[in-house]
Amino acid sequence: MSSCLREKYRGARLAEIATASTGGVAVKANRGVGMMEFMLALLIFSVGMMALLSAQLAGKKVVFEASQRSVATVLVRDILERIRANPGQLAAYKMSGIGDEANRLPRPDMDCGVVNCSAQQLAAFDLWQWEALLLGHAEQDAGGYVGGLLTPRACITGSDRAVAVTISWRGVLKVSPPSTAGCDINLGVNPGSGGEGQEREVPQRHQLTVSTYLAVP
Repeated sequence: MSSCLREKYRGARLAEIATASTGGVAVKANRGVGMMEFMLALLIFSVGMMALLSAQLAGKKVVFEASQRSVATVLVRDILERIRANPGQLAAYKMSGIGDEANRLPRPDMDCGVVNCSAQQLAAFDLWQWEALLLGHAEQDAGGYVGGLLTPRACITGSDRAVAVTISWRGVLKVSPPSTAGCDINLGVNPGSGGEGQEREVPQRHQLTVSTYLAVP
């Protein structure tokens, strides 16, 4: 009888050990699966955050481009209104290369915003003041000028009563196909091989042209 009890006890003990061993393996396996799930979740989260940051960056670029085009539109309207107010001097307003920092228009002797000027003096003052607006010199903070357009170029052309104003500026998004226009304002400066000041086409240059007809007063 005692031997039977011993055998039963031994069998129960072995079953207990086997169950404990199996449970231990399951715990270790569960721990491994939990780590893999965590790493996978972290990977998905990282990819999602990168996509979100990319979308935010793209959105900021689009907003900047829209802001620059709005500024260009306002500037075109501004110079056209100045020309309409001084229609007899259309020839004096015709000019190319406006906005070149290295070749700024000279400051007029007369400030036509304060004193009365002749029609020719008013045309020179309008162009000088408009170039300052184009370059953003009317707005500045501690860091420098903050208004205007980025590396702008402009030209004013026309014949008889027809007049066209074209503004080109450098954006952050590429234009496809690149903008083309007269007066060579679609060209950028390439400081690389070929010498200082060599010009080349820049795919990021945007352009706005407005043509109108000046009615005889």
